[in-house]
Amino acid sequence: MANILPEDEEFFERIEKEHIQVDPLLWNIIYQHIGDPVIVINLTVRYYLDNGEPIPQDEAKKILISTKRMAEIISKIHKPESITSDEKDPLFRMIKEKGLKLDAVTDELFTQYIRNDLNLISIAVGMYIDPSKEGQGVPVEEGRRILENIRSTMSFLDRLRIATSKKETY
Repeated sequence: MANILPEDEEFFERIEKEHIQVDPLLWNIIYQHIGDPVIVINLTVRYYLDNGEPIPQDEAKKILISTKRMAEIISKIHKPESITSDEKDPLFRMIKEKGLKLDAVTDELFTQYIRNDLNLISIAVGMYIDPSKEGQGVPVEEGRRILENIRSTMSFLDRLRIATSKKETY
């Protein structure tokens, strides 16, 4: 699990001190393309863990595809100029048209933290996807580690969303 490091805490302090916010459109993309797949992975892994079963290879492959896609999304958020003019997703086209991007502090924190968790999940799952070993899946113990990373990602996204959301004043 990627723990929040002291320097990451400093990023959160800067976000608070400087009143850094993230455009709601960016949060829409983050939750639609990263948050939702994270929840699906969480539910999938939990299903097998709750039954004391290894995660089957076909499910593990889906997890790997999801983590790869989420890494691609992170790259688009990190470098919106890389979004091509033929982008099919209207939300990404809007980001490009509006020139939206995360500020440097939030971008650094978001990009590194989420990528670290996704890399750990991909490595853990990838070790057990071997077409020559039919029926082998991701062992329960490894599934627990994957679940820790998923929960870490979910907690981090919630904390970052709260830290960067517009504060209402009454």
